Amino acid sequence: MKLRTAVAGMVGCLAGLSALNRRLRKVGEPARLAGGEERRYNWRGWRLAYQVAGEVGAPPVLLVHGSYAGASSYEFRKNFRELSEDFRVYALDLLGCGLSERPRRSYGPEDVAAQVEDFAREEIGSQAHLVASSLSAALVVPAAVRNPRLFKKLVLICPTGLGSLDRSSGALGDAIHGFFRTPVLGDALYNALVSRRGLRYFLGGMSYHDQKFVTQDLVEDYYRTSHQPGAKHFPAAFVSGKLNLGLSDLWPRVPHKTLIAWGQEARTTPVSQASRFARLNPRAEMRIFRNAALLPHDERAETFNQEAKKFFLKGTRRAGT
Repeated sequence: MKLRTAVAGMVGCLAGLSALNRRLRKVGEPARLAGGEERRYNWRGWRLAYQVAGEVGAPPVLLVHGSYAGASSYEFRKNFRELSEDFRVYALDLLGCGLSERPRRSYGPEDVAAQVEDFAREEIGSQAHLVASSLSAALVVPAAVRNPRLFKKLVLICPTGLGSLDRSSGALGDAIHGFFRTPVLGDALYNALVSRRGLRYFLGGMSYHDQKFVTQDLVEDYYRTSHQPGAKHFPAAFVSGKLNLGLSDLWPRVPHKTLIAWGQEARTTPVSQASRFARLNPRAEMRIFRNAALLPHDERAETFNQEAKKFFLKGTRRAGT
């Protein structure tokens, strides 16, 4: 009798969780960048969303957002339009993120590198400047090493790979990833992580230094993006360490001039790690942004945009105009 009651209680609990998970998925569409043309790119059978702005024929810039729960090109909302004044700017939503398709599949470091590589070759079609953020800044490095002619200069924002998120996750990562992929309990765990409270903690405790940036509107933007159908699969790979990539061998082989942009107050990838990037590749130069954490391109957007433009234009005829 007790066993029957326990089983009935467990079934009822799972049914309740399943109903709650379905209800949490009923949200609006993810936030979009303003001022660009929305397009789709077919990548190996999946549709990737991107926005493009700026004069046709201007030097191209590709923006690649970070890899985390709720990630999308909306991360560059303070840079997209401003950079498009001087460049042809492409802001890509990676597979599993934003407005792109979000298939149930295993994601690994090579997925990000291959998307960036193929998009630059097939959709942009000419040598592009590349801007990438946090973990994605490490994940684009293999593309730059394999096909250096696709890219002109790089801007890497608080990159991982030399001191953080640089080791395989092993058996523990496999277990965490497997649990996240379960239909009911995995959904419940994911929904707890991307609850409004969870997102506010992540944004305020890790992403931003100045709490004035962590507004209710920002939390809602991330909440909508992270509660789209299939949105858990990409961040499940991040949380379980499946996207980790060490750069100790790859980074010294990057042949491009690179600007390493770092928030002085970054905690998950502290600024103390920046010196290794400068030491291991003489083509890299550093910019440290005070009063900013993981997202200096947001917290110090005006300064970041100026520095990025100056870096891209350095050595060109337009540099002195």
